[in-house]
Amino acid sequence: MTYLPINHHGLIGDLHTAALVGTDGRVVWLPWPRFDSPSIFAALLDDQRGGEWMLGLADPATSRQAYDGETAVLLTEFETSTGKAELRDWMTPWDGAAPSHDLCRVLRCTRGEVHVQGRFAPRPDYARRTPTLHSRANGLYFEAHTLQLDLESSHPWKIANGSALLQATLRVGDELRCVLSSGRFIAISAIGEMQEQTKRFWHAWMQACSYDGLWPLAVRRSAITLKLLTYAPTGAIIAAPTTSLPEWIGGVRNWDYRYTWLRDASLTLSALYLLGYRDEARAFFGWLGERAQQYDTPLQIMYSIDGAAQLQEHELEHLAGYRGSRPVRIGNGAFDQSQLDVYGGVADAAYVHEREGVLLTPEQWASLRGEIDYVCAHWHEPDHGIWEMRAPGQHHVFSKLMCWVALDRGLLIAEHEGWEHDEPRWAATRDALHANILAQGWNAQINAFTMTYAGTELDASLLIMPLVGFLPADDPRVRATIEAIDRRLGHGPLIYRYRMDDGLPGDEGAFLLCSFWMVEALTLIGRVDEAVERFKALIAYAGPHGLLSEEINPQTGAALGNYPQAFSHIGLINSAWRLTQALRERNAAPRAP
Repeated sequence: MTYLPINHHGLIGDLHTAALVGTDGRVVWLPWPRFDSPSIFAALLDDQRGGEWMLGLADPATSRQAYDGETAVLLTEFETSTGKAELRDWMTPWDGAAPSHDLCRVLRCTRGEVHVQGRFAPRPDYARRTPTLHSRANGLYFEAHTLQLDLESSHPWKIANGSALLQATLRVGDELRCVLSSGRFIAISAIGEMQEQTKRFWHAWMQACSYDGLWPLAVRRSAITLKLLTYAPTGAIIAAPTTSLPEWIGGVRNWDYRYTWLRDASLTLSALYLLGYRDEARAFFGWLGERAQQYDTPLQIMYSIDGAAQLQEHELEHLAGYRGSRPVRIGNGAFDQSQLDVYGGVADAAYVHEREGVLLTPEQWASLRGEIDYVCAHWHEPDHGIWEMRAPGQHHVFSKLMCWVALDRGLLIAEHEGWEHDEPRWAATRDALHANILAQGWNAQINAFTMTYAGTELDASLLIMPLVGFLPADDPRVRATIEAIDRRLGHGPLIYRYRMDDGLPGDEGAFLLCSFWMVEALTLIGRVDEAVERFKALIAYAGPHGLLSEEINPQTGAALGNYPQAFSHIGLINSAWRLTQALRERNAAPRAP
């Protein structure tokens, strides 16, 4: 066995959990039954002991991967000297509480003759256990995480040494069908209808997409990817479906992203809003309101998908890590950090939707009002910032900026709805924050806004300054900051978050969200043609199915970090939308005589 490049995997999911399937036909990552559950297959993090479910061809084959139209049904096509076969993988989505879960796999010979081999090797609890596999008619079963899982199959599997093996020969039109399930028994005869049900779900969801701009295929695939990262029972939205995919191969910057960061989720909602989606925001703010009632203010920066607050971090020392990148972590030790920017993200997402009067209940407004009052009382304190540095807090300019956003958007929402709030205090604090950032965040010697007050390091997150309306794009300080970030943090179309010692050993890749922020910033300052070329270069880093990782190695172009990453697809949607608007405005402008 070996490790495929990170972006040589497709994502399937049922809005409760998700799996990664490689272009070699291996399911190498699957928590069950939730995103944050222990894994059943984790070969992605240890190709020897992690566990996998392989369906492929015995003879040397080439393969390619794509999705079946605008769905989350994944197609992997194999071709050998004797024939061709197509593997379809999907999970049946449940948009709400799920009585059961399933993963369906259908391998069909489409030309000639193919020799199929399979290996089913579940290793529950992050490969800390090898289950006993039991044979039965048409399949097998085993126990994992207090559940019984059934593998129903059209072809027999032979159990040996904690795994099950399969060999078969398929000719044109022949199919090998398998379904792994828990919660209900699923007969092989139902698998065709399950595929149609899955396709109907995604077609119906995509019908609500109102995007009519440029790069529609990339944007619409990004929308499906973001939907796959939502947890249907609660409305929570995860940052990525994986843990511990490294920010640098062999490095230690390996984190668990299967939780709901308020910042990430808020940005997801704002991106989906541009495409015409509203239900996800209603569900998320319902979930967030429950957290406010459960834990009161201040909110944490992240919670589990069911709202749990304690996300203690542990290292799984028995796993080798992706291509030797250790440690493998579960949980996230940043859960109790102070990151003041999250309130701005939440308020901005609420404002975007509340302009239509379709989002907040009075109870949810009371919670948001309490969060903005908290900002008034604490904005002047140091925090850990957007990048979650595991070091003492500082006065991060991005955090102050987003506190300003929280107050600004809070005032706008309250005025729009006529809701009770402390208008004099909020307005005075907003204005004081604006002046404070201009006075202490700007470094005349560097000729840029810097990461921290009185600092000299640059921070790519400050590219959003004109995007959120803090200063106009034609302000010379904005332009100077954009140019400084591009010059000092850029590598071609890619942008690093920062380039400084952050207390952790090793390197990291360039950050795709920051790279897309640069596209938006360049668009706002009038460098539209350059922004277009950068955007095209960035989306080329996606896998053949359109999925983006968190980071990119600028030297090799290799995908790095957890995958697929919500941040990156948010950036793609926002950039495509902004470029579309800019190009339409330019084309509509009257030409000079």
